[in-house]
Amino acid sequence: MPQLDEFASSEIIRLPAGILELIEQAPLPDLGDSPQDTAVAARIDSLAAPDFGELSARARALCESGLWLLAGDLDRSHTISQSIDTAEGSFWHGIMHRREGDFGNAKYWFRRVGQHSVFDTLAVHSDGVYDDPFQFVDRCSRAVNGKSNAREDCKRAQWLEWQALMLHCLRL
Repeated sequence: MPQLDEFASSEIIRLPAGILELIEQAPLPDLGDSPQDTAVAARIDSLAAPDFGELSARARALCESGLWLLAGDLDRSHTISQSIDTAEGSFWHGIMHRREGDFGNAKYWFRRVGQHSVFDTLAVHSDGVYDDPFQFVDRCSRAVNGKSNAREDCKRAQWLEWQALMLHCLRL
């Protein structure tokens, strides 16, 4: 189960209990297209609009896209993120393509994100592993393809990315 970082925990902890438990029970996602966590997926499937509290429909959809990534269901995350024509939708979309190993397409979606405050958060908290989304895509590509021993550093930065983007989406 991934540990919430201090910068995110104070706000993410305000999520409704069912969603917070889901996040706390999920395994730390791998860099690639790893097997789906069926227990986490079943919990996401059982969520209804009231489970998301006062979130707007757009914020709820963005959070659902992120939750599906956490469960390892890239297809369901993709279906949601590609239907949201915002920087945040493009951000989840870029993460999904990076995870599936389509690194060029991931960069396309990160170009569509443009400048985003989440990138600033990641530059501060990732100890230099995630200074730029395009360099991070390249770093993950090298780690996934065995051309680097930075796999664990990339997984950690990817978890920071997930938390920072989820936190941002909760504020929308």
